[in-house]
Amino acid sequence: MGIEFFSEGSESLKAERYEGLRELEPGVSLEHVGPRQAFRPEQENFELSAGTPEKDAEHWHRQGEAYSCAVVCQEFVAEQLLDRDFSEQSLIEFAKERGWYDPESGTTANDVGKILESLGIHVERAKDLNLRDLAQELDSGAKLICGVNSAIMAKPELAEVPGFNINHAVEVIGIKQTPSDTWVILNDPGLEGGRGVQIRASTFLKAWKPGNNYTVIARKGGINA
Repeated sequence: MGIEFFSEGSESLKAERYEGLRELEPGVSLEHVGPRQAFRPEQENFELSAGTPEKDAEHWHRQGEAYSCAVVCQEFVAEQLLDRDFSEQSLIEFAKERGWYDPESGTTANDVGKILESLGIHVERAKDLNLRDLAQELDSGAKLICGVNSAIMAKPELAEVPGFNINHAVEVIGIKQTPSDTWVILNDPGLEGGRGVQIRASTFLKAWKPGNNYTVIARKGGINA
C-alpha cells in the first residue's frame, strides 16, 4: 500500500485513452453524465440501511488542492466526531510538516488517518471488507474513508482493464436500499456537487476493489481523547 496514493493523479494518462471521459480537474476524469445523484430522502422511496448521511453531508466541501482528497476526508470525519470546525489549509500544513501529505502526489494509503490519530480519534486500517462490514461500522457510529479509483467510479467498465490502482479518497456516509437497487452515499471532495452523492453499490464495489477494499475506520475513544 505504500506506493498507492490518494492523489487523483496517478490514473489520468490511462483514463484519457477511453472515450466518454473528460477531465474536471487535474487528473480527475469523469463522464459527462455519470451514475450519480444527490441524496434527497424526502423525494425517495427507500429503506435506509446504515449511516447518518443527512447529518454527515453537512460537513462536505470541495477540496481546495488537486491532491488533498485524503486530508479533506479526514477533515470531514474530525468535524463529525469532535463537533468542532477545522480548515483544510491548516490540516494540510500540519500533515506536510509530518510527511503525511505531498502537494505533488497526495497522501499514501498508510498515512490516511494519521491526522485523526493526532486528534485523539481511534483509527483502524482494514482491507477485504464488504458492504455488510461498512454498514455494521456505520451503525456502530464509526466514520469511514475508502480508497477508490476515480476513473472506475465514473466509468465502471474500466474495472475490466488491468493496472488501475486507488487514486482517490471518499467518505462513505450511508448505505441505502431501494426497491430496485442498493446505493452507497458518499461525501466526495473531488466532485463538484459531491455532498451526499449516491452511487450504485455495484459501481462503488468495482472502484473500491483495486486497493483490496482499503478502508480507514475512525471512531471516538482514542487513547489521547
